Amino acid sequence: MSKEVAETQPGCTPAEIDEAAVWIARLHAPDRTLQVERGFKRWLAGSPGRARAFEIVSDGWELAGRLQHQPFPRMSRWQRAGFREGFMRASAVVAAMSVLVVVALVFYFRAEGVSTSVGEQRVLTLEDGSRITLNTSTRIVTHYDEHVRKVELRSGEALFEVVKKEASWPFVVVAGDRTITALGTSFVVREDAKGTSVVLMEGRVSVASAEGQRAAPQVLSPGQRVTFANGEASLDEPVVQKVVAWRFGQVDLEDTTLEAAAEEMNRYSTVKLSIATPEARKLRVNGVFRTGDTASFAAALAATYGLTVVSAPDTIVLEGEPRASNGFAK
Repeated sequence: MSKEVAETQPGCTPAEIDEAAVWIARLHAPDRTLQVERGFKRWLAGSPGRARAFEIVSDGWELAGRLQHQPFPRMSRWQRAGFREGFMRASAVVAAMSVLVVVALVFYFRAEGVSTSVGEQRVLTLEDGSRITLNTSTRIVTHYDEHVRKVELRSGEALFEVVKKEASWPFVVVAGDRTITALGTSFVVREDAKGTSVVLMEGRVSVASAEGQRAAPQVLSPGQRVTFANGEASLDEPVVQKVVAWRFGQVDLEDTTLEAAAEEMNRYSTVKLSIATPEARKLRVNGVFRTGDTASFAAALAATYGLTVVSAPDTIVLEGEPRASNGFAK
């Protein structure tokens, strides 16, 4: 958000826009204290650009109030995972969960939606209390009106925790050519080049085909996953904790080919891992690995299977003939 705003507003930087959004949220919070006010004054005096940034964000705050009844969603909170700045010494909860930012402003400046970059996660709390956790490289567009709460998952993966409302105001997620309708439930939707998958954690969801197709909607039970790929649907029951391990900065792999494991790890890093040897691609991998730590992942596999690591600034290649090992393989 801040990059686009700052590029069109001279006199301030993207970082100053982000910081200003944090400060306006803190100043309007119910737990505002004298210490917060003093901290804000110190921050404001730090550079001329900060005053300009705060002016821009304040305008957005006021605009959000005036547009409160317009037909677009007003988010109540925004959390950027892993973003901790020294200027912000808030409560332990805020420090652990990262920064909260006013998000009506985000939708004013970014009508095209909300997105995360590679390796980034964000948590949105919507006006109705529902929460959306965006995984790496994810983009959503949200449409709220008096008839429906609708979210388009354009790409990536997101966890939806939906607050139950009256049946006349359903919560709908559109991903690919599928429509997922939920009431009072939590579920994960993933949309990528391979297709669309929906995992139900709790509650009840209905997954329907695109308009014009006559197939009956598929209703999932907790723990079930439906995957749509190449025009076919498949149903299984994965371990839900493994599916959402990314929320805790982990990739949890179970009996996964090394080729598929590399693809999964590559989602979280700009340094891409490739497997040069066909035999190595078929190795089975088990274990829990840190998202974004492609180098350690490659080193562990190389040590286990006797492979060679060839590193470049933005790529890591595993090559060589693998040896038998009981380390990761079943």
